[in-house]
Amino acid sequence: MNMKGSKKIWVTCLALLFSAGTVLSGCGENNNSGNATPPASVSKSDGASPATPELPEVTLRVFVPGAPQKDIGLINEEASKYLKEKINAKLELTIIDWGSWPDKMNLKFASNETFDISWTANWDNYVTRAQKGLYLPLNDLIDQYAPETKAILNPGLLKGGLINGKNYGLPVNKEIASTRGVLLNKALAEKYGIDPGKIKTLEDLEPYLKTIKDNEPGVTPFLMNKDVNPIGNTLAFGNEVEFPLGLTDGGAAIEAAGDNMKVFNMFEDPRYKAELDLTRKWYEAGYINKDAATLQDFDGALKAGQWFAFTDMLKPGKDVEKTNSHGVPMVQVELTEPVISTGDTIGSVMTISATSPNPERAMMFLNLLYTDKYLVNLLAFGIEGKHYVKKSENVISFPDGVDPSATGYNPGTAWMYGNMFNDYLFNNEDPEKWAKFKKFNSIAKESRILGFNFDVEPIKNEVTAFQNAYKEFSPALHTGAVDPNEVLPKFIEKMKAIGMDKVYAEVQRQIDAWQAAQ
Repeated sequence: MNMKGSKKIWVTCLALLFSAGTVLSGCGENNNSGNATPPASVSKSDGASPATPELPEVTLRVFVPGAPQKDIGLINEEASKYLKEKINAKLELTIIDWGSWPDKMNLKFASNETFDISWTANWDNYVTRAQKGLYLPLNDLIDQYAPETKAILNPGLLKGGLINGKNYGLPVNKEIASTRGVLLNKALAEKYGIDPGKIKTLEDLEPYLKTIKDNEPGVTPFLMNKDVNPIGNTLAFGNEVEFPLGLTDGGAAIEAAGDNMKVFNMFEDPRYKAELDLTRKWYEAGYINKDAATLQDFDGALKAGQWFAFTDMLKPGKDVEKTNSHGVPMVQVELTEPVISTGDTIGSVMTISATSPNPERAMMFLNLLYTDKYLVNLLAFGIEGKHYVKKSENVISFPDGVDPSATGYNPGTAWMYGNMFNDYLFNNEDPEKWAKFKKFNSIAKESRILGFNFDVEPIKNEVTAFQNAYKEFSPALHTGAVDPNEVLPKFIEKMKAIGMDKVYAEVQRQIDAWQAAQ
């Protein structure tokens, strides 16, 4: 990788240490012997490999999205001290707010900025960027510098993330399936005797939304923005329809037709129109916030607590995770069955930039995130005694008198880092959470197109035009701010003029070829 000879020598030496079984402290076992506190052993005298300091010191630049944290400097300082003895690296973790994330990362890639690692996901242009060569292929790096990580990953995670036979991202070890549904404000649900178990469809919410509207001035019955809405979570189609990745916002949908896969236009489907009509009805009734089409800080609106329901992708314990990160008690309602889709397997991945000057060290760092319990919990929850306190070996809570929204470090993004099965649980979480995750994974149904990733290259110009048109129409259309009877036909007309039929024909060609090769 165009590395200097001396650097190659030390990296090779380190790799030999790995293969010989003299694994660096903290990287050996999946659970790090259960020790998530930085032991006094983080010193040269404790048995840390004497070869480690001889590696040239590097600074790993890492970008993730989320709510900016006041104490991020302290986290970087603690992580850097820990990593010094592990892989002789410093950490420069930067959290970019969700609203700015897409534009800022697009600019970094467009300007060929030098950095090492960035988080991404199926909906964050992961497939398209990988196909453009903006991420490094990781297969060889994983085999050489992260064999322990590969050993603990569910095989479905790596299978679903293959792009032309290669992995360009290292998926977080977590649930590999998802359901779709809504989260309710628990206090309001209890106040009005609302039984979440009786809600089976979006339509079942309607009388409860009316109750909140009539009795809770200042509370938004159904909180939405352009990215968080029923259409965005494809509740219109449930588990019956698949959406190929790499065709962002193109509307191509795939439905089984016997043994074959039929590609159709989502925007012209009656199910899509029915959900737009429902959303419009709720908007006009005052159930949806009037600024839904323009609201940027959705997390901030959630933390304010002046809402009753919103839609989201769900998994076991998602309501408690959201409660802890936003400070508002929530309860979840699942409206679909769990399915393992390609999107779920790459719903949270770490990538190494093609511009990284330190790809080997970056993979060593990622390997630590999966195998070192202290490091993953430091990035997920912060510093013990300051940002959280331990109630037992693996259970934590916020310090007494500390508001979750004002701890200095509570990003609520543990699902972005490494191996979640090494994560602490908050004291209000189900102690059986990880066992339920494993059961959830085991009962989930595999998507029929698991591992299919659409190659956008043959129609990249049309797809770019699609994305621009989608950004023009989607915010108002999907939040109910405009009448779909008037706006949807204009949207479809514009998409057809762009070349929609050509795109769907290409999707059909690729899915047929993929299916024939299975």
